[in-house]
Amino acid sequence: MEMNIRQEYQVKRERLLNAIEFKPTDRLPICGFNGTIASIERITGRTDYVAHAKEVFTQAMKAWDTDLVLQFVLPDRQDTTCGPYGESNARGGLLSVVYTLLGEWCRSRGLIKSPEALRDFCLSLPSAGEAARIVNPEATRQTWLALDAWGEFLKPMVWVPGHRCGSVPWMWYTTVGYENYLMAHSLYPEAMERLFALCGEEGRLHNIAIAQAIREHGLIPLVYSGEDICANDGPMCSPKVLHEIYFPHLKRAVEPLAEAGVHWLWHSDGNILPILSDLLDCGIDGFQGFEEDKGMDLLQLARTPCKNGRLPFLCGSVNVTTTMYTTPEEIAKDVQRMLSLSKARGGGVVLCPSSSLMENMPVENVMTFYERARSQK
Repeated sequence: MEMNIRQEYQVKRERLLNAIEFKPTDRLPICGFNGTIASIERITGRTDYVAHAKEVFTQAMKAWDTDLVLQFVLPDRQDTTCGPYGESNARGGLLSVVYTLLGEWCRSRGLIKSPEALRDFCLSLPSAGEAARIVNPEATRQTWLALDAWGEFLKPMVWVPGHRCGSVPWMWYTTVGYENYLMAHSLYPEAMERLFALCGEEGRLHNIAIAQAIREHGLIPLVYSGEDICANDGPMCSPKVLHEIYFPHLKRAVEPLAEAGVHWLWHSDGNILPILSDLLDCGIDGFQGFEEDKGMDLLQLARTPCKNGRLPFLCGSVNVTTTMYTTPEEIAKDVQRMLSLSKARGGGVVLCPSSSLMENMPVENVMTFYERARSQK
């Protein structure tokens, strides 16, 4: 890597860390969450995105002078083949054993079709105490290093992989069905807690190894993960149940990274305010994905202190379901809103759309977001 790229990377890395740690920055960092094909081709002057998606996307993120590439999601999901999980063996050593066990259960006994079937599956799982024989810390460490190495081509931008640190999966409803899953929380909380306890202990052991890799190799002390627990009006199930059977295990999983000074950016959909105190108690200190049009109060979140004593850092937030479909003038106002919020809080803001940009989004609006984020007038 040429010296000027190394130096520019250090500038962007320092800008990002200073922002999320509420230290002075020359400007707010910009997160290149993604773009649309039309806007990517507009900024690069190319017309061959489909044939060279990874190359053209990266060129666009550099042209927009972004500081952070989060998760590497391409507009048409070509990242499934040319992203980190399509091009490398970056899954091994990080995923919960429960994914494999659930697949085996369904193949041998059929799909989960009732809360009782889910209960029985959970009761069949190894205990949390057996996680130590399941998790291979060296495999975890090497996989995290492989993920970091995969993103080398993105420099000078900082790349943070998505959803691969040791979290506690909650989105099992995608496999077992919403009704079965949510009913089991109420009917069989002890069985569900066995699932979360195993995942939490696995996550803790993974995160001990990830913290070691970050510390020993000077990697960016930032992870990005989260679970879609909430809908527009709050959590999909009782906050009390979550407080009792889920969050204690998420807290145990997060602890090694929090103690190592690694920041955790939590991806959140819907209105997370009813569970915010639990998330903060777990050691989460940053948030991304604010659906303000669905009732999420960004300002309330912005003034609620974290466990570490600082306010949470925010990655956002120009709304992709409302503002990004309006006018360039409205988008510029929303960028200015985040600049003002950062000034009022003394930092803690990374400029970013609230989520993925859809292909039917007006190209001028996408261009306006990145141009105003870059100029920060």
